[in-house]
Amino acid sequence: MKFFLVALATFVSFALGGGTYPYSLDTGLLALSESANQQTADTSPEVRAKIEKLSSANATERAEAACILGELKATAAIPALVKLLGDDAEVRQPICGEKRNWSDSELSKTSPGEMAAVALSRMGKLAVEPLIGALKSDVWQARANSAFALGLIRDSRNVEPLIAATRDSARQVRSKAAWSLGLVGDYRAVEPLAMALKDSEEEVRSQAAWALGLKGDERSVEALIGALSDQSAHVQSQAAWALGLKGDSRAVEPLALALQATTGHVRSQAAWALGLKGDSRAVDPLIAALRDTDAHVRSQAAWALGLKGDSRAVEPLRALLSDQDEQVRSQAKWALQMRRLQDQ
Repeated sequence: MKFFLVALATFVSFALGGGTYPYSLDTGLLALSESANQQTADTSPEVRAKIEKLSSANATERAEAACILGELKATAAIPALVKLLGDDAEVRQPICGEKRNWSDSELSKTSPGEMAAVALSRMGKLAVEPLIGALKSDVWQARANSAFALGLIRDSRNVEPLIAATRDSARQVRSKAAWSLGLVGDYRAVEPLAMALKDSEEEVRSQAAWALGLKGDERSVEALIGALSDQSAHVQSQAAWALGLKGDSRAVEPLALALQATTGHVRSQAAWALGLKGDSRAVDPLIAALRDTDAHVRSQAAWALGLKGDSRAVEPLRALLSDQDEQVRSQAKWALQMRRLQDQ
């Protein structure tokens, strides 16, 4: 699990531009940097060497140094790592830790700033105040990476600054703040995330829907139902996913309507969500979805009906045993087996 946090970093990472960016820190962070000079002098030679590497002209070396300092939990490096948060130079994975193959995709890309955020998150509570200060940086990359790091540290001090960051001028910062609030088990995040479902940017609305799915709070249900009609199919599917995790009957009929969405992914996500609803109103719409033109939708509908144990689904599921898609046939067989087990 050495690279768990790095995997989290890339989960919501967006395309990174090349080059570094100038940025300024508030006086509080500069004071923190000065006060850490003596502490740095007392650290091990390895840590001091890695802190120096954070200023390397080579972006990969800067990223590697940040990663290793995080693994070492070298708190003496906090000021230097905070300064690196705005460094958006593109580097390729792997950086450090476990060596494995990465596909040629956005997930294989990172930056020194992103690696600094991961490293700071591993410092725990000592990094919280410096990261909150970095949310005031003049550079959006530093603010976004700070918001990301704060989401990985469980501390009640993070909540209000992250809520404020959902109103940042940069969409990337708002998106990362919404994602981080999803990880914060705090009731204060629910209403700001519901507001973020109305953001002008798709990626912010999508992250807000995802985050609300992790909240055990029914105040978000109506806002998520509204997001099923979002102009973005991605936001619609995230809202359906989130509603699937809510034990609220208000979502059943809107999700049934989402089974008729124009995008197959939205329809399949709605079928999945309805499978988690203990409500008989979902059965007929799911039976109709067994005839969907998209095989994945048919498969998800069969899976959902398998959880229902309703006799109305037996014959439609049997008809699916001769479906042209192997996965659909497999799910239909499983659903019928579940029905037989429920009859025993």
